Amino acid sequence: MEGKRKINLDNLITVPSPHLYAKPSAQWVMLQVILALLFPLASGWYFFGFRVLIMVAVGITSSVLAEVSYQRVKKRKVTVNDLSAVVTGMLIALSLPSTAPLWTIIVGSLFAILIVKQLPGGIGRNVFNPAVAARVMLKAFFSPWITNWVLPGPDLISTATPLEYIGHFSRTVPEEVPGLLDLFLGTNLGGPVGETSKIMILIGMVYLIARKIISPKLPLLYLFSLAAVATLYGDFSFEYMMTHVLSGTAIFAAVYMVTDYSSQPLTPDGKIVYACAAGILTGIIRILFDFPGGVGFSILIMNACGPLIDRHLAPRIYGHKQRIKNNKTAREKTMLK
Repeated sequence: MEGKRKINLDNLITVPSPHLYAKPSAQWVMLQVILALLFPLASGWYFFGFRVLIMVAVGITSSVLAEVSYQRVKKRKVTVNDLSAVVTGMLIALSLPSTAPLWTIIVGSLFAILIVKQLPGGIGRNVFNPAVAARVMLKAFFSPWITNWVLPGPDLISTATPLEYIGHFSRTVPEEVPGLLDLFLGTNLGGPVGETSKIMILIGMVYLIARKIISPKLPLLYLFSLAAVATLYGDFSFEYMMTHVLSGTAIFAAVYMVTDYSSQPLTPDGKIVYACAAGILTGIIRILFDFPGGVGFSILIMNACGPLIDRHLAPRIYGHKQRIKNNKTAREKTMLK
């Protein structure tokens, strides 16, 4: 009979039950998004100067004050500490050109916080992405003030965006469009301050993936779907396809907007459909029209379709042969897992 092995009980660590895994708080998640946004913020500051910092400060301040004021007036718990309003303010500011008047940032922030986020009940209850909705609203009603694209530098030389050259049924890339390297790095490129340097946006994406804040699946599915539409329509031209992917707000939105927790579907299959459909819609809208706005409209359309997608793509419960469709209570329980 083998001798009994002596166990040193001094090395054992005991803790009381229950042994539960606590998910990261909303504040911690939003803090990681803020840190990731510092990369495109830094590139915007580098290309367009100190005014970019003022724009972001105005966006954050107006968003935070709007949320605090609304919740105090409605006698609700003030939740500004979750930092979601800070993220919204940063996204709105970075989505506008350096020439945008500061009051347009304030208007966009008020619309995003009060109308899109707080009226439905606050974070987690909004159907639409607040920053995307504010961006689309500003383009619809304040275009003369927020679509004055200028090249980086002290001279403020007006320029057209690449999307204006490759939209409206165009199948080729004119010479006026910057090269792929310029589009990737953000050099000699006008447009929203936070969306110029794609490499800085991708660094932010890698950070969010490494911190397990987002999955690479949604951004990649969105961009691949957009690329597929551009490839098919552009007669399999690599330059035409990559110009669509690197132009406008596609990569910025793929990283910071398509991945928004509150406005995406809840079901695993629904997330895939959501990202792919948003990318396809972006490509179609860009090809049909010559205005820079396909990304925002496509995301809002898919935000609205989110509940319908979840209804039909709720996962099959173990032991059942079909997905949940008509059993509302069971479907809600499944979505909460």
